[in-house]
Amino acid sequence: MKIKLFYLIGLILLLGGVYIGTKKIVERIDEKKRQESIRLLKSTASPNVEILYDTIPVDYLNEKRTIAIYLPENYQLDCASYSVLYFLDGQSLFDQKIQEGTEWELDEVIDSLGQLGGEQSIVVGLYNSKNRTEEYKPLPEMGWFADKSYSGDKHAAWIVETVKPWVDTRYRTKKEANSTIIGGASLGGLMSYYMLMKYPSVFGGAIVFSPSFWINDEVYKWHETNEQVFNQKIYFNGGNLERAMLQNVEKMQNILLNHGVPKENIKVDVEDGFGHSNSVWKNGFKKAYPWILSQ
Repeated sequence: MKIKLFYLIGLILLLGGVYIGTKKIVERIDEKKRQESIRLLKSTASPNVEILYDTIPVDYLNEKRTIAIYLPENYQLDCASYSVLYFLDGQSLFDQKIQEGTEWELDEVIDSLGQLGGEQSIVVGLYNSKNRTEEYKPLPEMGWFADKSYSGDKHAAWIVETVKPWVDTRYRTKKEANSTIIGGASLGGLMSYYMLMKYPSVFGGAIVFSPSFWINDEVYKWHETNEQVFNQKIYFNGGNLERAMLQNVEKMQNILLNHGVPKENIKVDVEDGFGHSNSVWKNGFKKAYPWILSQ
């Protein structure tokens, strides 16, 4: 009996080892295929996109951060000043090779609209870090076992107090709040909404893709201390398969409307057949951009 048990245990360990070994081999093969597919991707960024690596000091982290700057096609040919869109997750905005997949095509959208005589803007893409989750949370998550780490309040202050002045001194920008937009997706969407409420004298609108309102119910009270909320514009977007997220957006929309925010200042678009993905936000920007800057 003991011998049979010994062999059974040995067989189980052997099969377990074979499974783990096979899994690791498959993972290596999959990763090799992924890296090869990334290598074959071509850059899709417009010529008027510039990546400024390790440029902006982040004093609270004692480091420097990379940003991407998009300038309108005619920027070098005129003396006009332009509205500015600040977007979190700057890696995702312009180039499929940097993004390693579907990018949001902000440059293509603005270029094409400009060729038709539409609104032109400067875009500042703020690269995230390896600590993105903490960086994009302006308050701790709810729950006994939730991740309580957050530094989004510091990150937002850095954007307002360091990045925006840096941009305004180097480029021809319209500095008024109604010409300054903040945008992002997921936790970046949460941060965009937070910054719109926290800094109403700086931002006049927000593009809020699939926001992570789930992290803390305090998000539904942020508007209460914002006297300018009645004059700001908010664009919400997400996929119809993100059911919980859309319920939270509907809840936020109703709270804002009941607070007195004009109905025409809030827009909610839902992409049919999509979940939480870059494809949703790429489609969303095509609709968000002309609306958010319209008077």
